[in-house]
Amino acid sequence: MFKRFQPRLCAAEKAAALFCAGLALAGLIPAPAVGAQLLANPGFDDGGGSLAGWGAFGNAYSEKPAFARSPLGTGKMFGNFSGGFNVTGLYQQFPAAPGQSFTLDCYSYILSSDALTGVGPPNDNWVVMKIAFFDAGNVEIGFAEQRIADGTYPQDQWIDNPAVVGVAPAGTVKVGAYLLFLQPAFAGGAVYLDDASFVPEPATLALMAAAGLLLAKRRRPGF
Repeated sequence: MFKRFQPRLCAAEKAAALFCAGLALAGLIPAPAVGAQLLANPGFDDGGGSLAGWGAFGNAYSEKPAFARSPLGTGKMFGNFSGGFNVTGLYQQFPAAPGQSFTLDCYSYILSSDALTGVGPPNDNWVVMKIAFFDAGNVEIGFAEQRIADGTYPQDQWIDNPAVVGVAPAGTVKVGAYLLFLQPAFAGGAVYLDDASFVPEPATLALMAAAGLLLAKRRRPGF
């Protein structure tokens, strides 16, 4: 049912990735540590259940239901009921470079008393986690996403969703981790979110190490 997004880099993108990774090693481009959790407040717990650390738009809040996975709270999203297609979201953004690979994961929960209606797009609510890449002009130039909720998903239980993986294309300077609730019109329901994770993949380490060795070799006398 679920497939991972695994785009392939062309030769030019690989070269750009190695160059930018080398700059990162030299301290000229900030690069996140591989394997490190990048998200602030991934369990929506900071300050006793809040959205501290997250950007938010639309109907996105923190709540402390009895079924929360983490002790102090969860994120909660639902539609704006604007009469047309609309999006509610939670997000965090970080510096990134071409060729860097990231994994986004999140638990989701649909309460039966406030269930999502229908089977998702195009006419019913659905929820995705999305990795988006941006260039220097803040234009989205690539993305990978995974659906994590619609009216067909189990209710009254936490779902450990398959992770989504994205590789930064050429021109990337920033990456964003997004949790999005999409409402075509007036379809009802809400989704709860907890224990999100956003980490650079080991492939990033390999690219950076290769670039570092290349730079070191070129700096040796006689090369």
